[in-house]
Amino acid sequence: MSEREARKQAKRRARATGRSSSVYVPVSPHVRIYAWELDCPAYRTLNPDARALLVELRALYRPATGNEVFLSVREARRRLGNVGQAKVQAAFSALEERGWIEEAKAGSFDQKTGTGRARSFLLTNVGPDGGDVDAKKSYMRWRPDAEECQKNTVLKASTHRTQGEYGHA
Repeated sequence: MSEREARKQAKRRARATGRSSSVYVPVSPHVRIYAWELDCPAYRTLNPDARALLVELRALYRPATGNEVFLSVREARRRLGNVGQAKVQAAFSALEERGWIEEAKAGSFDQKTGTGRARSFLLTNVGPDGGDVDAKKSYMRWRPDAEECQKNTVLKASTHRTQGEYGHA
């Protein structure tokens, strides 16, 4: 086989795998939340601030750092549009309670030197190696308590059986 035929054969092999022979271009960073994650009770019971914080935490994820992300309360307030500190802290605890994140390292601040470090969190939807294989996904096992489940209340006047009861014809 000539050198030319060998190159042609190598190109065919590269194309047969579905990959082009061009240089690999990585996918630009994006945030992905699957439909099955949106349907789970751990997501449905989150308030809008916690949902937005989850998106911001996933936006900070980079495969090179494993599943660890750094985000301080101050930076989270800025990213969420100047939401109050108490609301951001409540959003962090809601995400932690439901299993979306786990605290990896506590934040610290040294008054003498003026240096600090933001808290770091582990995203449970990604494994330590950056793949889905060893991901904990503990949010899928979370179930709400009775007080967290909101009842779907309907006014008696709006139901079909009781419309005549309240003077409606």
